Amino acid sequence: MKEHLDLIAYSAPDRADLNDEFVRQHELVLTEVGISLVIKSDTRWTRDPQCYVIVAIHPTLGMVGGIRLQMDHGVEGRLPMLAAIGGREPRIASVLERLRADGNGEVCGLWSASRYANKGVTVLLSKAVTAIAPQVGARRMVCFVGSHTRRHPERNGFVAMNEVGELGEFDYPTPEFRSIAMLNPDTILLPNTTMEQRQSIYSLRLRPDQVRSENPGRAMIEVHYKLILTKGLLDLVAYERILEERLRHSA
Repeated sequence: MKEHLDLIAYSAPDRADLNDEFVRQHELVLTEVGISLVIKSDTRWTRDPQCYVIVAIHPTLGMVGGIRLQMDHGVEGRLPMLAAIGGREPRIASVLERLRADGNGEVCGLWSASRYANKGVTVLLSKAVTAIAPQVGARRMVCFVGSHTRRHPERNGFVAMNEVGELGEFDYPTPEFRSIAMLNPDTILLPNTTMEQRQSIYSLRLRPDQVRSENPGRAMIEVHYKLILTKGLLDLVAYERILEERLRHSA
């Protein structure tokens, strides 16, 4: 029998209830890997209307994963990457300032619950956040991830930001951890993804509310993607017409 999972996207101020659970579960994950005392929770994103959140909800296990896309909108929208490494890498500020002009956001806060391990929820969330980028005006995206997880952003078109750190890499948050700054230089055309991944992302952009059978880990999952952001840039009239046509032909 297939697992069932809902992936729900929303603007952060719209769902305080989901934000609270996101923060609680993320802190639990950090505690489990032993870095809770190093990374302190900054919950200002919960009040930022240009912060977009995607959470994975299991019917019996509750929230089992989450990710954020925080748009760079100046001082009020200071990206987590700048806060993390700006003190040790002065070049990062000018790099991010240059990217902001084109519409840039940071993919951050990715976590998955240990009670739902090996199911590939991080794979699903990483694809979903790339899919919503055009809705919210993110023509570019950056991320700062553990080097051991760089395969997730790479799958969705990210490359190392070689102009900062040691070819993008830093000892962060502690000397025994290695992290890497990455950039998706074109979230629209996705030139650095495989054809299969690009088609999957484009499918979610065309029909952001859909059910798909996915196999990102050790089990087949029936995923209900709920990626329509009412405050985004998506033409909902066009989407509704596409949906009507699809339903008419499948009737």
